[in-house]
Amino acid sequence: MTRRRRPGSRARVTAALAALGIGLGLAALPGCATTGSPLPRQARPLPPADGVAAPARTEASAGTAGPSASPGPSAPACVARASMPPLATLPPPGARGSRIEAIRRYGYLRVGVTTVAPPFGSMNWHTMEVEGFDPAIAREIARVILGDPDLVQIRAVDTRDRESLLADGTVDIVAGTMTMTCLRKERVRFSGVYYEAAMRILVTAGAGLRTVADLAGRPVCSSQGSTSFEKIANLVRGPGRPIAVNRVGIVDCLAALQRGEVDAVATDDTILAGMRAEDATVTVLGPEAFDGVLGPAGRAVLDEPYGVAIARTDLGPGLSPAEAAANRAADDDFVAFVNRVLLDLMTGPTWNTLYNRYLRDVLRVPGVPPNVIQPNWPDGVLVPGGGS
Repeated sequence: MTRRRRPGSRARVTAALAALGIGLGLAALPGCATTGSPLPRQARPLPPADGVAAPARTEASAGTAGPSASPGPSAPACVARASMPPLATLPPPGARGSRIEAIRRYGYLRVGVTTVAPPFGSMNWHTMEVEGFDPAIAREIARVILGDPDLVQIRAVDTRDRESLLADGTVDIVAGTMTMTCLRKERVRFSGVYYEAAMRILVTAGAGLRTVADLAGRPVCSSQGSTSFEKIANLVRGPGRPIAVNRVGIVDCLAALQRGEVDAVATDDTILAGMRAEDATVTVLGPEAFDGVLGPAGRAVLDEPYGVAIARTDLGPGLSPAEAAANRAADDDFVAFVNRVLLDLMTGPTWNTLYNRYLRDVLRVPGVPPNVIQPNWPDGVLVPGGGS
């Protein structure tokens, strides 16, 4: 399944992807239209970065709350967007830490990608290639580690199994629209933010549904294990709340909407824009649809910052304190290396090149690299109005 370009490689890729059970992407869905989605996160003014009361802690709100284990009075508060400082410079091969050297020894980067979330990740059944912004980011990481962006092994993942595939060593990284939260940081490590998204709601056009209040008592679908499901389940309290339901994947939610089984789909604005581009019968509600139902944090709780996820090897069973510390140091090295690669992508032309190739035609707004709104990236501190 390693993507070397050589005779017969596509046949092997086809068999491997079939074995992994990659399903059809949105290309199989009827209809075609230009997107009517509201502006994605990077093109909108930012909410205040501080002075906001934290809501009750759930998977959805874990971006502002601390870890569940008692951290003690001296432990710093968790900032979901924060990550390890990037390396000052990329060290030469052989001096990049044990995690990087292991990847070099087996010769390819194993990547978990969501393959039913265009334009971030989908299967092109004409070329037998996994395409989108996320696999493109992963290939740039492979280019730096291995000298060849095609030395990747793609594994289809969904929102339920991203963490487990990292924990059992099936993949080295996940680049799969994975939102950074403090709760998830208890189980995986994250790079700095490589894309800023936000949760929105998709409804059938002409259905008369304009706000979350209009969805009171109605089923709203999100994928299993997603932050969007937790947000729908917890953002609105009382009898006026929507009914949070889930399906295995977000495409299953769109199919349920088309069949009339649910009244709305909740997920990231980037993914909904792709759905809207494929189906002219649906529309995306803007952030104002949530006004009046959110807590003190306001629209900030809708943020979905994407990070590259990396396994926490310091959590393995039976590790001595010294072994856990050594593994933690190796994980630190890996995260700092990936952050150097990402920062180079954002400060050079590559991030914008990838954005324009995969996202701009769907999102219909210029891309803004996350370091523009986090000047000290990846410290997690946003600059209000940055990139607007």
